[in-house]
Amino acid sequence: MTFERFTVKARRAVVTAQEQARLLKHHHIGTEHLLLGLLDVPDSTAAKVLHELGYDKETAQADIAAVVKPGTEELSGHIPFAPRAKKTLELALREAQRLRHTSIGTEHILLALVREGEGVGAKVLAERIDPLSRIRAAVLASLEDEQDVAAGPWPVGTPATEDTVSAASALAGGAPVGSHHLLEAMLRAENSMAAKVLRELGVDPDAVAAKIDELDPETTTDANPEEAAARKMEIRLVDDEVHVILRDPATVTIAKKVTELSDGPIQGVGPVAGQFVPLWRSTNQLLLRIQKMLEPGPEEEEASAASKVAKVVRTVLAPRLRR
Repeated sequence: MTFERFTVKARRAVVTAQEQARLLKHHHIGTEHLLLGLLDVPDSTAAKVLHELGYDKETAQADIAAVVKPGTEELSGHIPFAPRAKKTLELALREAQRLRHTSIGTEHILLALVREGEGVGAKVLAERIDPLSRIRAAVLASLEDEQDVAAGPWPVGTPATEDTVSAASALAGGAPVGSHHLLEAMLRAENSMAAKVLRELGVDPDAVAAKIDELDPETTTDANPEEAAARKMEIRLVDDEVHVILRDPATVTIAKKVTELSDGPIQGVGPVAGQFVPLWRSTNQLLLRIQKMLEPGPEEEEASAASKVAKVVRTVLAPRLRR
């Protein structure tokens, strides 16, 4: 495995993982050593996230020692990666690609560690951080402020490709763009080569949309916790109240903890009022976007890129919202 695309901090974490395996006299570098390596780079995004969640290197060492016993022979030379550790590093690349980052940072290794899920590293974390999806949520939140890597642009393409990518991004609604978003956007791209080919093959866009809604993305490589959480959300009007309902386990767990600490529901009063403003603003913006989809106003110039994207989004989403 090559590490050219790894950031300096990510490389340091991998090197430290090898050192940890050697100290424990283990013949392979496992996911537990990768976890220790991440925590040994304290200024990295991964370590900061874990520390915020109450998990540090000393805790990891104790947890790992309870599961994996040290070896008995001194090791020298190169120590190979165990299959799960190798898979984790491969998944780190996919996590970086999913976030449209050009390099692989410690945050991507941590996301991959959680995504792999079966290694010792993920299992010891799951014992302390429940549900494990809290780690991914914390990593994504931290990336809004600080990253080990920079985001990279989509590759330059034809006008049809640019329209398709823009529409797919709009359909994803801020979540990572999945292949299903690209497929729907591709089918709706007017005069594109891909759309013409698919139509001539008898592919019906509405049938594709219905099948996408029927299938569970969590069983595919397009799975991501953000969309899974969003699929469990609902906005409901009850008399003169708007109820925003979130059902994903990570949010429910946090809400239970906060409710226990506050000894009751959280209201937007006093110093907390300012914390509620982004939620209020986001909810109103979402409702206005949905209103525009269901009751489109006067169209912009038909040739404009914004108009094309808006038309695709309306065509794809409006029928679902009316179900």
